[in-house]
Amino acid sequence: MTTASTLIPGIPGSSSSPGGVTYTGPSNSGLSFASLAGSLVSVLAVLVLLSFVAVFVIIVVANRADPDPSGRRPQSVYFFAVSFVTIGTTILGSLVVVVALVQLIGHHSGSITNTVARAAVIGGLIALVSAYLLSAHLRRGLDTARSDQSVANPSRRVGQSYVSAVAFVAVATLLFTTILSIYLLFALVRPAVFGSFGGSTPAFRLLVVFLYLGGVSVLVLWSHRDLIPPGLGFLGRPGSPPPPQAPPVYAPVPDMPAS
Repeated sequence: MTTASTLIPGIPGSSSSPGGVTYTGPSNSGLSFASLAGSLVSVLAVLVLLSFVAVFVIIVVANRADPDPSGRRPQSVYFFAVSFVTIGTTILGSLVVVVALVQLIGHHSGSITNTVARAAVIGGLIALVSAYLLSAHLRRGLDTARSDQSVANPSRRVGQSYVSAVAFVAVATLLFTTILSIYLLFALVRPAVFGSFGGSTPAFRLLVVFLYLGGVSVLVLWSHRDLIPPGLGFLGRPGSPPPPQAPPVYAPVPDMPAS
């Protein structure tokens, strides 16, 4: 005696039998909302940690016992600290967009389209808002750091600390992404030796993400190399000369009366 299977309304590919309900439809592969939320939480945790470290370094440098005739040092700390945080959120937001879009490479289920669209919109909003805040705060910070170059300007030291912190994170990111990208190339050529990473398509997706992140790191280094004098001397490139300093002015010494 055979029992005909019947479809359960609302669940594609499922059937009902006397032994219970069995779901035989395709699984929802790719990015899910739970995995996306978990990834964002992890990324935000790393960002918060890096932000605390960078802001601490900037504040320590700003609290040096240097004279502050203009009184703009606290403003410089605020502008450059916000700039450091927002440049990170801008890159991470764009990275979320790239990670979502690469899921469309290769074979994928049709149900992943909505999830990719949600992730791309969230990442795009984060990147756009962060880029606007970065542009506004970095411009004001550079104005305070580049003003009054003929006298001692502690805001310039704060800006140099910001540039050094950004360059450090960019170089570290470039180091790891370069190593991982080269290893993924070996894995694509000889997956039996270097690992398959779930197949050639997932490995290629990871390669695209790492190449994008490495390219962004190079762009950040290039855009910050001469942001504040004397600039960064990296990869054998000398930095720009420091701004000219005004000669010291001494008070006239009165003539001593002859005895």
